[in-house]
Amino acid sequence: MSKSFFAIVVISLMVTSLVLHMINTGQSFQSGILETSILMGTVETRNETKPTSTDSSPSTYTINGKDRFDWYREQMYSKMELNEPKITSNISTLYAYEFEHEIIITTTSRDRMGYRVYCRYVDENDIEIEEPFESFTYPEYIVACKKRKGTRKIGLSVEKNGDFQPLPIVDRMLKNPKYELAMCLTPLYGIEPKWLMFIELIEHYKLQGVQHFYSYIHNASNYDLKVINDYVRTGEVEVHYLLERDEREDNHWQMVHIAFFFPQDCLIRSRGESKWTLFADLDERIYMTNYTGTIRDYVGEVKNEAVASIQFRQQWILKTELMPEEYEGDGQIMEWMPTHRWHNSTGIGDPGHTSKCIVDTSKVFIMWVHSVTEFFPYPNGNIFQRDYFQRDVEPKDGLIRHYRDQNLGSWGEIWLKESLVFGPLRNTDYPKKLIGKLTENVKRRAKYVYDNVD
Repeated sequence: MSKSFFAIVVISLMVTSLVLHMINTGQSFQSGILETSILMGTVETRNETKPTSTDSSPSTYTINGKDRFDWYREQMYSKMELNEPKITSNISTLYAYEFEHEIIITTTSRDRMGYRVYCRYVDENDIEIEEPFESFTYPEYIVACKKRKGTRKIGLSVEKNGDFQPLPIVDRMLKNPKYELAMCLTPLYGIEPKWLMFIELIEHYKLQGVQHFYSYIHNASNYDLKVINDYVRTGEVEVHYLLERDEREDNHWQMVHIAFFFPQDCLIRSRGESKWTLFADLDERIYMTNYTGTIRDYVGEVKNEAVASIQFRQQWILKTELMPEEYEGDGQIMEWMPTHRWHNSTGIGDPGHTSKCIVDTSKVFIMWVHSVTEFFPYPNGNIFQRDYFQRDVEPKDGLIRHYRDQNLGSWGEIWLKESLVFGPLRNTDYPKKLIGKLTENVKRRAKYVYDNVD
């Protein structure tokens, strides 16, 4: 046999081995990558975890080859072990968003997953259009409605001809995202002053390339709102107030934002408007470590369309005092900025332990507070990629500094011991390459808003 025959056999075996490896690890490749990998004799590997993936993104009408509303119903029945939707006596709506193939209404009513509701359509003259469309709440706080021509407002009722409140519709039929990277900030609540923590958060993430902030407020003082509204004035922040008739503990309001188990309003709100969306708390600072660029640079380098989530590990910085109530000048800013004041730190948490993510929300179906629970199925037509997946960022590339108060919520008594399993306490610092510019920007904004001296 000729040498060329043996060469063909060897190359074929290498190709088969590479394809099997990529299928088993969830990797996909573009034209030219396979050839390069063979010639170099290497296969790229990476750290990744795979939340449940259940074939399409919201950009196509069908999901897994099925009508998307039939697919939603099948998911509800199978995951909740139902034969038909349950019945509820009331439902509270929040916002409505129009996408290419559906209108999604978000709700705030607790424990209403798997319940029958009716989509009610209203035209420009406030006249109802045709018969109501029967739908259901799944995932939690989410209702998908079919689109109808001429609809200008939409609402939900629990009975076919019951009362409903029409909502204006937010346009999410965008050809291209407005932002490369936006941020969903968990709802502001509680009595601690927030003005300085809020300024530092916004200025930190602006340095990391975040272009827009979605902020939800359940509780903030008028003093806090002065600076929050100033960021609204400059177009960097949009604010949404959470009002709901069901009684609940304050911290349950995080469920309306990214949820404890399911995606919520900000997941849907940012879908289509931002390519990547970062989810974090007021006291968390995600940043790149040895990686020399910003977070936006990092996500901009993601070329594999199957990467739908990027997860960062957490380090807790022990915050021991409440933030100051009012602005007193530059000296106070230097003394009380969390990045300056607190350094006593735990070890770095294990992968997935109270982590936070940056996600492509068009690919996320169900999201837990710290990570994706379920992606949309991967689109048809790619035999080498089985599903979307999550990329785990090593601490050497990126990390979360979480300034966790030891007294609020009794965190120090309940959770500190658990965090110490990751290593002894040690002093760590916010990156030196960022602290100067961050401090300057925080001082400038605080002075502009709160310094009344002419």
